[in-house]
Amino acid sequence: MQRISTKRGLAAGLATAAVAAGIAALGSGGSAAADSAATSAVSAGPATYSQAVPTGAPSVYSSPLERCATGVDHPVSGANPILSEPLTTQFSSNVGLSEAVSFSGDQWYGNWTFTFTNTSSETLATDCAVLIWRAPSSSDNHGYTASVAYGHPQQDYLEVPRGDGTSFYIARLGFHDVPLSQRQVGPGQTFTYTWGGAPSTAITNEQIRDSLRFTADLNLSGNQSMILHYGTNRLTN
Repeated sequence: MQRISTKRGLAAGLATAAVAAGIAALGSGGSAAADSAATSAVSAGPATYSQAVPTGAPSVYSSPLERCATGVDHPVSGANPILSEPLTTQFSSNVGLSEAVSFSGDQWYGNWTFTFTNTSSETLATDCAVLIWRAPSSSDNHGYTASVAYGHPQQDYLEVPRGDGTSFYIARLGFHDVPLSQRQVGPGQTFTYTWGGAPSTAITNEQIRDSLRFTADLNLSGNQSMILHYGTNRLTN
């Protein structure tokens, strides 16, 4: 996985990740390239919640702070279980967020960006959060971007093709070697996740937006049960 860094601070938004595009078509189809450049925002999740605060120091990999710094592949046997799950048609989140999708490119290639805003009254730690969405298959750009010019972001990632030109995408965000404050997003602040590939008539930007499930790690489990269930692969920088 490529390593990309930026000097943008949290006030400008915590740039989290870029992962392959791809995901299952919802009913009516339509051209992503023909959609407006950006969708409207939709919201989900509670305004207040409890999130455990990890202890430990950066680069101490046995500490809870670095719980998602390392990982291995977790293959599953047989068909991936996500293929038998109902399609998500409304953005869902276990923390208060708004979310919109923008596309920059043409009918041959472009980049999609999820832009999230913390709508809650809590400070959100994005470390070990899991994103599951649907989009055109075969993205060739899934680098993970950190909010600071140092540190080594990681992700656990999987594309599950549906055989119709679309795929499910599953990504767990992970940081290491940076303090907790550089993994957090305060109330009203934004962060983004970007991926690239060829658009498809099988799914629109609005359908991509509404397919997203965001699961923050609230109890320091690292959302490990989801990673094992879907059989993600570890991408290293």
